[in-house]
Amino acid sequence: MVFDRSYSTHTRTLVTAMLVCVVVASAIASAQDGTPFIVGEHKELKFFELESFRASVEAYWRYRVDESTDASGVSTRDTETLFRESLLLGGKGFLGNPNLVKLDLNVKLRLSQEEFDSNSTGRNERTAEFLSEYDVSALILRKSDSPLTIYSRRSEVLLDRQFADSLDSITTEHGARLTLRSDFAPSDFQYFRREQEQTGRFSGTDSKLTQDTFAWQGRIKPINGHRLWWDYTFSNIQEIGTLVVPNTFTRHDAFFNHTYDFGADAQHSLRSSIRFYKETGKFPVERFRWTETLDLEHTSDFETRYIYMLDQQKRRGTNQTLHRGVASFQHDLFESLTTTGQLGASRMSITDGDFESTQYFGDIGLKYQKIVPYGILNATVDLSFNQTDDGTRGASIFITDEPHTFGVSGIITINRRNIVLSSIVVKDATGITTYFEGPDYTVALFGETVEIQRVLGGNIAPGQSVLITYEVGPEPATTTDTTGYGLTFRYRFDDGFLKGFSPYMRYRDQRQSRTSREIIANPQNDFQDLIFGIDYDIGRISLTAEHQVHDSTISPFDRTRFEGRYINRVNSRNSVSLIAYYQETDRADENLRTTVSNLTARWTAQPNDRLRSNLVGIWRRESDNAGADSDAYELALDLTWRHRQTIVYCTVRNAIVQSNTRDSTFQTFLFGVRRDF
Repeated sequence: MVFDRSYSTHTRTLVTAMLVCVVVASAIASAQDGTPFIVGEHKELKFFELESFRASVEAYWRYRVDESTDASGVSTRDTETLFRESLLLGGKGFLGNPNLVKLDLNVKLRLSQEEFDSNSTGRNERTAEFLSEYDVSALILRKSDSPLTIYSRRSEVLLDRQFADSLDSITTEHGARLTLRSDFAPSDFQYFRREQEQTGRFSGTDSKLTQDTFAWQGRIKPINGHRLWWDYTFSNIQEIGTLVVPNTFTRHDAFFNHTYDFGADAQHSLRSSIRFYKETGKFPVERFRWTETLDLEHTSDFETRYIYMLDQQKRRGTNQTLHRGVASFQHDLFESLTTTGQLGASRMSITDGDFESTQYFGDIGLKYQKIVPYGILNATVDLSFNQTDDGTRGASIFITDEPHTFGVSGIITINRRNIVLSSIVVKDATGITTYFEGPDYTVALFGETVEIQRVLGGNIAPGQSVLITYEVGPEPATTTDTTGYGLTFRYRFDDGFLKGFSPYMRYRDQRQSRTSREIIANPQNDFQDLIFGIDYDIGRISLTAEHQVHDSTISPFDRTRFEGRYINRVNSRNSVSLIAYYQETDRADENLRTTVSNLTARWTAQPNDRLRSNLVGIWRRESDNAGADSDAYELALDLTWRHRQTIVYCTVRNAIVQSNTRDSTFQTFLFGVRRDF
C-alpha cells in the first residue's frame, strides 16, 4: 500500500493553525475578568463550541478506456479502473464567541484503489493510496470594521481528458482576507499561496504551478461628484513540467479609475483611468495605459465625447508608444434617425528601429429605425476614410493579450498583415495557462488573415475565451489611403403570416491605395464584401441562412452558413434543445474548400423530486478538399437519484474521433453512492 507522503505535512499545518486559534482564544478567555472588548452583543466567552455537525460517506467506481489506431494500423489501448471510498466530516462552530472567531471546518479522508493497463506506456500495475482533503476557515471579529478571514484548503480531483490520459490534480491554497469597512474608503486585502500539481496517469506527463498573490481593492465613495476606485494584484508564479511551457515570472497588474460628474444635473462626466501591467519571465511585457474620457450632454438629443489615450509597451527589448485622440458626436435628429460621427488621429513610435506611424481617420453614419407595415425597418449607411503614413519599420510590433472567443465554428480570425506565425501565443482568460500549437490549436495563413482553430479533444473547450499575443513583422515605408462606405438593411416582420421572418443585408466597399519609397510595396487591399441572409423565428425554432461574397484583391472567398436552434422548456422539470450548424468556405486563390458541421442535442428531465437526468449528444465534422477530414461523436448521460439523505449517481461518456490519420475512442463509466448524516 502506498500512502500520500504530503498527508502528514498538510495535517501538521492544519493542526498548527488550529492550535494557534485555540491559544489566542484561551488567552482572551483568561482575560474575561479584565472585561475584554467583544464586538456586538456581549456574551460569555467559551473555549470552543460546535454549533452544527455533518458527516457523509461516499463510494464510487469508475472505469475508463482510451483506444487509438493510426493510419498504419498500429493500435494502443489504455484502461483504468478506480474505486474510492470517502469519509467527509464537517461542522460550524466558534472560539470564544460567534463574533470573535467563527469556524467552518471540512475534512475528507479517502481510500483509493486503482488498476492501470496501458499499451502506450507499457504500464500494468495496481496501487492503493490514502488521500486527504480539507477546507477550513476562521472568520475573526466578523461584526467589526475589520473582519479577518484565514483559510486553508486542499483538494484532489481526477480530470478526464478526451483522447488523452486522465490527470491527477492536487490544489493547495492558504490565505487570508481582510476587509476594512468604512463610510469613506472601504478596502479589501487578500494574500494567498496556491500550489497546483497535475500528473498524467499513463504518460507520466506533469505540471506544477506555484503562485503567491497579493491583491488590494478599494474605493472612495462619491464626494461632490468624485468617485475613485482601484485594483492592484501582485503575483509570483512558477510553472514547470511537460504539460506547460516552463516559466517563472512575476506580475504586477494595477488599475486606477477616477470619475468626476459635473453640470447642473451632473449630466457631464470626466473619467480618468490608468492601467499598469508588468510581467517578467519567458514572455516579458511592460505596459502603461492612460485614458481620459470627457462626455458632454449638450441637449437631450446631442452628445459629444472626447478621448485621449497614451499606451506604452515594452516587450522583448522593443519600446512602443501610441498617442491617440478621438472626438465623436451623436445627434438624434428625429425619433427614428440618429447621426453619429468621429474624427481622430494617432501617432505610434518604436524606438528600436526608429519607426513612426501617423494616422488620421474619420467616419460619419446614419441609423434609421422606423415602424413600417407588419414590422420594423432598420437601415444604416456610413462613410469612412483613413490615411496612414508608416515609416520604415525595422523592428516588430507586439500585440499583447488580445481577447478572442472560439465560437460555434471553433475558429478565431485575426485580420492583420504580416503576422509572424511562430510568435503566436494562446493563453486562457486568466493569462496563466499557455496552450500548445498542435495538441490544442492549429494556425493557418490566408492572405492577410490568420485563422486559429481549436483542436478536437485538446485542452481548449468549445466557446472558450482566450488571450492571444503575437508579433507583427518589419515592413517598408508606406503611405496608405483607405476610403470606404457601408450599408446595412433589416426588415423584421412582427405581424401577419410572415411573423418572425427577418431578411437582412450587409455591404461594405473599400478602396485602398499604397505608395512606398521602397522598391516593393505591400499590395493594396480592395474588396467588396456582401452578406445577405434570413433569420426566421417560428415559435421555439430559430433559423438562419446566410451567404457571404468577399471579392478581394487579397484572399477572396465565398462563405455559406446555416444555423438552426430549437429550445423548448417543456415545463419546470423538462427541457429539450437542438442546435445545428453548417459552414462552408471556398477560397479560390488557395484552391481550398473547407466545411464545418456541428449538431448538438440536449435533454434535461426531472420526472420527480428524486430523479434528475441530463443527456447530451454532439456530432462534429470537419473536412476540406485537401483530404483532411475528421468526424467526432460524443454522448454523455448523467443520472442522479436522491432519497432523503442518500444520493446515487451514474455517468456514461463515449467519444469517438475518426480521421484519415487516426481513429480514437474514449469511454468513461462512473457509478457512485453518497449518504449524508
